[in-house]
Amino acid sequence: MDDLVLAGAAGIIGLFFTAILLLYGIYSIAVLIYSSAISGQYSRVLIILGVLLSVGLLYTAAGIWLQKTGRI
Repeated sequence: MDDLVLAGAAGIIGLFFTAILLLYGIYSIAVLIYSSAISGQYSRVLIILGVLLSVGLLYTAAGIWLQKTGRI
């Protein structure tokens, strides 16, 4: 029983750590977009938004492909 509690606690700590890293990444990207827009570097804003859109589309395409092949 002690091993189960230890594994559960480690899992929860890992989830919190992952959530903190994800939130920091979102905050960093938002600050970069904001500072680029304020300084007038609109090409950098468009590049960042293009990369984010590309990643989102690839993630969606991978999910659709995995669903069509019956893996998920």
